[in-house]
Amino acid sequence: MNDKMTKKSIVQKTLQFGSLTLISRLLGMIRDLLQIRLLGFGAISDAFLVALRIPNTLRKVFAEGALSSAFVPSFVKIVKQDGKEDASRLISISMLFFQAILLLFTIFVVTCPRLIIGLLASGFSEEQISYAVPFVRVLFPFILFISASALLSAALQASNHFFMIAFAPIILNITFLLSIALCFLFKLPVIVYCIGIVIGGILQFLCYLLVYFRFDFSFQKYDANSMVNFKKAISKFGNCLFATSVIEISIWIDTGFASYFEKGSISIITYGYSFMRIPLGIFAIGFATVLLSHLTRTILYAPSRLSFYLLEATKFNFWISLPSSLFLIFVSEKIFSTLMLAGSATNAQILKASWILTIFACAIIFLSWNKVLTNVFYAFHDTWTPTLIGIISTILSFCFNMLSYFYFGKFAIYGIAFSTVLSGITTSILSFLYLHRKHNASLHIGRLGSFASKCLFQLSVGFSLFYIFYLAIFYFISKTSFYSFFYYRIGYWVIVSPLCGATLLFLFFTRKQFGLKIYFLDR
Repeated sequence: MNDKMTKKSIVQKTLQFGSLTLISRLLGMIRDLLQIRLLGFGAISDAFLVALRIPNTLRKVFAEGALSSAFVPSFVKIVKQDGKEDASRLISISMLFFQAILLLFTIFVVTCPRLIIGLLASGFSEEQISYAVPFVRVLFPFILFISASALLSAALQASNHFFMIAFAPIILNITFLLSIALCFLFKLPVIVYCIGIVIGGILQFLCYLLVYFRFDFSFQKYDANSMVNFKKAISKFGNCLFATSVIEISIWIDTGFASYFEKGSISIITYGYSFMRIPLGIFAIGFATVLLSHLTRTILYAPSRLSFYLLEATKFNFWISLPSSLFLIFVSEKIFSTLMLAGSATNAQILKASWILTIFACAIIFLSWNKVLTNVFYAFHDTWTPTLIGIISTILSFCFNMLSYFYFGKFAIYGIAFSTVLSGITTSILSFLYLHRKHNASLHIGRLGSFASKCLFQLSVGFSLFYIFYLAIFYFISKTSFYSFFYYRIGYWVIVSPLCGATLLFLFFTRKQFGLKIYFLDR
């Protein structure tokens, strides 16, 4: 397999990753919509979402976080210098270690679910805890299969294979949807849905295993050299574990405080956060995932190019993230009133959810940039700096949550969401300052400022055209008997989705006319 990455291959793999992630997110939206119909919007939904988030958080930390960030640079180096057989030995010993730890942790959680729930959602009533206990017991073993898949995915990334990594969530979402459908068709209890989620994890692991063997990796008996490599990788993993978990820790802090509010508050926070993750998953995580192995090779063989790649990655991130944020803000109320919460929540809850999403959307540009900045540190094998920054950001998030809880009154839930934005901004600023100081990386502020001004001008023109057509179409529809369907119901998306797509095409094809040069997009 050819492990060399070029500009063209980076873009192709990012588009491949992003396209599959888009399909996964769309399936995830359908899943969330049906899930609300299945669980309702109250005590049961809050209990289920907390129970699912426990293994799901570990999944995001492992699959999108610490394992990938700590082990991909190690795998890249070993595959390049020693070959895939030595890399397979490292994977084998890593698999034994992590699965043993997680098995013990799973036994503990399944045995003492109330303790875990009490720690993570301390404001839950006895009713909510009683709902959550069986959900936790069934769902937590999910992490055993997902963590194993994450290790295999790290090996695949070292070979520049990203298809399976992006396709895996589609497998999960299809399994989730089939499980929900069974519950609806045969009026089965929610616990059956939980079992279906675990089955999805097993299927995903089996698919990873097939691709892993196809790329000439295997499971080998470890030797002295593999133990040395493992110790180096595991030392990085400890630091990466916290640094890559900052967003998830912030969300858990939000959940803990939200558990003291009215029933349904956790659901509002969770669904708002889920929609924020759509553009993050499609663009930021995909781009940063593909870029990590390339950055590692750049630092090994052409370190003088680092500042150039950092600038171009920042420009690409800004150009992608800003319109994503604006679009989510624009349609935030319609997402919940026409799709997610239609018929399942009050108008007050819908309005609250839309404001939560609006606040979360403001964090997209910072959270997506953080993925790139953090991966630059990991490409340098520097894991301490992002860990320190993560600690500072998490403490700041917790303090702002405390302030919101005690002093914001009925607006406290918005303060809780804003703490995630504040954490993201803090991480961005500190990450770049530390990166500049420790590794002499530069953003060429003058060039970046010029690019940003041109980007804002292009976006203002594109959004103005979008809004003119938006108003014109709905003005004509308002004269017909179909207005209610197309403005207050799901028909809204029949109009807005093509308009959004046309706006994105406008932004893409008019880059040169507005003087925008983006290395990863230009030929």
